[in-house]
Amino acid sequence: MARSELVKPKNLNLETLIGLAKMLVAEETDGHLTLMQFTTGWKVFIRTPNLDIGSRREEVGNVQMHGTLKEALIDLILHKGKGRGKYNPA
Repeated sequence: MARSELVKPKNLNLETLIGLAKMLVAEETDGHLTLMQFTTGWKVFIRTPNLDIGSRREEVGNVQMHGTLKEALIDLILHKGKGRGKYNPA
């Protein structure tokens, strides 16, 4: 594998992706990173969703589902600040 290929997100291992996501979350919030596995895939959130409130469930439902945890983490890292994986508890 060429050196330039190593830095492509799809070539990073899960441990590295989780580390990057934790760094991004620490900069953005109080450090909460939520990983959710469903029967149909994975969702990753900045902050902790409050599923006791109906409107919050809808917000969780609107976050894109990914086939793998790796894909969900890559999407969060690449698109942070563009609404993906971003859960607004306010």
